[in-house]
Amino acid sequence: MAAPPPQENVVIITFPTNGATVSGVVQILGSVAHPNFDRYSIYYAPGPAATATSQWQPLVLDVRQQVINGVLAQWDTTAIAEDGSPLIPNGVYHMVLIRYRNGDVTDSFFVNNITVQNELVTPTPTPTEEAAEIPTPGAETPTPVPVEMPPTATPRPSPTPRPGGTPTAPPGEGAGGGTSALDSAQILSAFIRGARITLLFFGIWGLYLLGKSLLRYYLRNRKEGFSSPRTHR
Repeated sequence: MAAPPPQENVVIITFPTNGATVSGVVQILGSVAHPNFDRYSIYYAPGPAATATSQWQPLVLDVRQQVINGVLAQWDTTAIAEDGSPLIPNGVYHMVLIRYRNGDVTDSFFVNNITVQNELVTPTPTPTEEAAEIPTPGAETPTPVPVEMPPTATPRPSPTPRPGGTPTAPPGEGAGGGTSALDSAQILSAFIRGARITLLFFGIWGLYLLGKSLLRYYLRNRKEGFSSPRTHR
């Protein structure tokens, strides 16, 4: 393709346009030229429009040939990655054409809302081996399982009545047939009552000893006062 005349000054993508739907191998058409032209590159990214977080992927880089109303690049939207997944999944993309002029001056042209819509290929199912026939279970005769019965309780002997009186209850049982047991609450109450009586006794004994000591001290002091010699004038 012949180089355009140097007076041309244009940077534009004419196809695909904003909002276009594409599939397969897409020819990117347009023009890029300038008297001080150096090179051009085309990038694309997922999303409806360019943002600060756009994940740009190069389509062509550093093309040195100027183009007027021609093919700028080819975009294969059916490319497959090594793992078999599509490189360009169906969805919405945006694209930018960047023209570089001498002196590191750039000009850009954006195309937004490009929808990639390729037919999804349904994988052919791999034939699998026929499932082994499951045998029909036949009627089985249940095996009797012996069940051990609990031992029969031995009846308790009835108390032998005393001659002319009421029957004697077995050891450990009261007259009414119930088991006699000590009441823990009564034992605790009796213990607390005994402790109080003991403390009261020790208190009275301590007061007695204190009074006795005070009385002895008083009598001793008084006796010493009487026995001391009197001073004569």
